[in-house]
Amino acid sequence: MYFPYADPRPSPALLTAGLLFDKIYFLELNFFRPPSQGRAAPNESRLLRELLELGCFSEIGPHLLGFNQLVSPGQAVIDESVRGEIQASIGDDLNNEELRWLVKDSGKVHWYLPNGQYLFWSGLGIIFDYIRNNQGELVPVPEILATRPKAYKEILTGWGYKTEIQSYEEARLQDPSGELMVRLPFLAAESLMLTVALHACREMGLAPFTDNALHQQFLNKKLSHLSKRIGDGADLLPNLSPAYSRVGTKLIELSLPRIENLTPDRVFQLRDKCKEQLLPFRQELLKMAAEIEANAWEPEFEQHLTRYIDSKVRPAVLDLENKLRDLKRDLGLVILEKSATTAPLPFLVSIFTSMPIEWVLPASVGVVWLKEALSYFVNSSKLKRNGLSFLLNLG
Repeated sequence: MYFPYADPRPSPALLTAGLLFDKIYFLELNFFRPPSQGRAAPNESRLLRELLELGCFSEIGPHLLGFNQLVSPGQAVIDESVRGEIQASIGDDLNNEELRWLVKDSGKVHWYLPNGQYLFWSGLGIIFDYIRNNQGELVPVPEILATRPKAYKEILTGWGYKTEIQSYEEARLQDPSGELMVRLPFLAAESLMLTVALHACREMGLAPFTDNALHQQFLNKKLSHLSKRIGDGADLLPNLSPAYSRVGTKLIELSLPRIENLTPDRVFQLRDKCKEQLLPFRQELLKMAAEIEANAWEPEFEQHLTRYIDSKVRPAVLDLENKLRDLKRDLGLVILEKSATTAPLPFLVSIFTSMPIEWVLPASVGVVWLKEALSYFVNSSKLKRNGLSFLLNLG
């Protein structure tokens, strides 16, 4: 799953992901719109046509994640336990000193929702509900920029939502999109979208991946923080306590040649012409994930994983690399050789050996809640002892 924002564009990294992965999911481009009602046709996808035609991108909407389809103050998330986990995750991020410094160092200040007509569906409704249930100086305050500020002030105040509302003229904002826009502090927006993305991964069994170093760093710091908290309370989880001594992220670099002139059309052709190499490549990554799941807590896990990668995964990567070079002339590919000053594309597989993706939201509530969640996972045969993520780094 591409995270955290719902705006994939044909960047070099995303096009490479479109070549390597069979399916890529992402939050709806307009994730704040309501799903179609009754027998009405689904809302038309706003994914760029050139990406849509690749056939590997699929949207995830609010209706698939248990978010309210109607304006219902206090219940943007229908399931009460999930609502508590999502709010705890956001609160944990807002109080995380490392994440605050990360955002500050990035220079990011605000995040704009350009069309707030559906601001109570999914994402922003979660922030409003969080603010209503929590007080303190770290609580983010959404700024509403509207053509009718007085009317929106009355509505939001009546629902008990804390916000600031001003006209576009007062905000000195040019070329507004729609009747109202919403401006959020960047940390709150980053936490909101990453939390929703992690919830989607948990619900649909997906591995998160990004082409942006800031978002990957945010996720890594969040996982590391939660892992430490769980480690401090490991006495409450006696059957799983050996796992919590292994905090951190292990990176495996699988080197692929960098194709400088990838386009959606070239990706479409490569997916067809390299299908005999791509299939085993994808299968070996899936098998590697299964190996991690089965052996992550064994004493010689790292040695076992290294041997598996060397014997199974790297040969599949090499076959794909050789095929790409064979097609270089036919498709006019510009491939940077490994001897070039710019390094080939490192395909980084991040293995969160200390924090499975399924544990992130329950762990945000606390160790006791996590213990209850793990009991449910075990009984439902859904417990996974690892998290697998991907980072395509072109830097």
